[in-house]
Amino acid sequence: MDYKNILKLISENLYCGIFIVDKDGRVVFYNQSINDLAGLKVENAVGKHMLEIFPKLTEETSTILRTLRTGEGLKNYVQNYYNYQDKRVTILSSTIPLYEDGQLEGVLEIFSDVDKYNNMNQSKSSKSFMENTIYTLNDIIGNSKEKKELKNKIKKTANSNSPVLVYGETGTGKELVVQCLHSESTRSNRPFIAQNCAAIPSTLFESILFGTALGSFTGAKDSKGLIESAEGGTLFLDEINSMDITLQAKLLRFLQEGHIRRLGESKSHEVDVRVIAALNEDPYDAIEAGTLRKDLFYRLSVINFSLPPLRENKKDIVEISNYFLEFFNNKLNKDIRGFSDEVLEFFKSYDWPGNVRELKHSIEYAVNITESNIISKSDLPDYFKLKNKKANAAEVKITDDLSTEDSSSLLTLSEQVDQFERKVIIKALKQYDCNISKTSKKLGLPRQTLYYKMDKLSIKMDKTLD
Repeated sequence: MDYKNILKLISENLYCGIFIVDKDGRVVFYNQSINDLAGLKVENAVGKHMLEIFPKLTEETSTILRTLRTGEGLKNYVQNYYNYQDKRVTILSSTIPLYEDGQLEGVLEIFSDVDKYNNMNQSKSSKSFMENTIYTLNDIIGNSKEKKELKNKIKKTANSNSPVLVYGETGTGKELVVQCLHSESTRSNRPFIAQNCAAIPSTLFESILFGTALGSFTGAKDSKGLIESAEGGTLFLDEINSMDITLQAKLLRFLQEGHIRRLGESKSHEVDVRVIAALNEDPYDAIEAGTLRKDLFYRLSVINFSLPPLRENKKDIVEISNYFLEFFNNKLNKDIRGFSDEVLEFFKSYDWPGNVRELKHSIEYAVNITESNIISKSDLPDYFKLKNKKANAAEVKITDDLSTEDSSSLLTLSEQVDQFERKVIIKALKQYDCNISKTSKKLGLPRQTLYYKMDKLSIKMDKTLD
């Protein structure tokens, strides 16, 4: 029996792709799969290095090259990448190291189309992780020290069963981090259930979280809650500070004991779920405001991620901008080659109150609107122009001595208090290199209060502080 021809026949009729590379990363076998995810013909693959075929991959982002480097395989790994035809695809892959006499001689990777899987399963009532997680480590863009540390921390903590707390302003990428923790973990082939706590009335949330037992109240049925639905996987609770304080106590009990009891049940049972929570403000501010229990915070933050706003970490802004440009070029069938120097300088100086999400949507707008192959400042959303106009009209040169003793005598008490506050805040900002978190702690103010005062007193973190 000709096993080589049988293998060829099997590979040509599988609804998945197969790559086999040697120890140098060169392709020795490739099947042009039915769904052709790689967008690649056999003759353009065999004999070539993986980075030659897929130039947008790197030694770090390629699962095949990673396995060659580490000798460790990956199973059921969801990843996004641009194929040979520069089309963005999402695949589920298993990467297997090939050893001979104890030596790593190559890698086998089998991959299939996540979207096809979802379409085949969309009629199912229960949602699998395939339908909910779309992000992996490849989607964390940037090569700064901070981004590398973030990726490394995710890798280190992904397989832990300990709870996680992720916090940062809206648009900083909290759900991206959460999904990466799931997709990098051994739970990746189990459910990923996400729920925004602010979206459910407090009167209903307990039954939705813990489930109900038959007859526990009028019309109640035996029904799984979010926790049971995530059995073996990950439960993501966003805006945890919107959850009723009483219910937070019951969630804390589950985190401590690992057992739940449906509403109306007399006995409890064990559930294996990793809980990840997020909030869009400093957790200490939430505790002070009475919206987050202190004991729940300590239990959730066994592992914690504090995501800085974009204005405090712009080292990767050009790379992120180019990534979004490439993404929308593909999505909108455009061929825009880059940004003008003026736009890039604006991106670096703008404070981005909406963070990465605002940057993404701004680039999407520009790609839609531009008639050139280079995005210029006139292609950016109109509100940027309005904001700049107002800022220029209101901007005042700020120094440490804002007024003389004589002029202060002409001011009201309230105006003199404002003047004093202004000087104190400017001094603290200079001391901490305009780091809002450190400045707010130094002054004993919540971050939002500091922002309010800076806006009220026309304090801007630019040349006005010189």
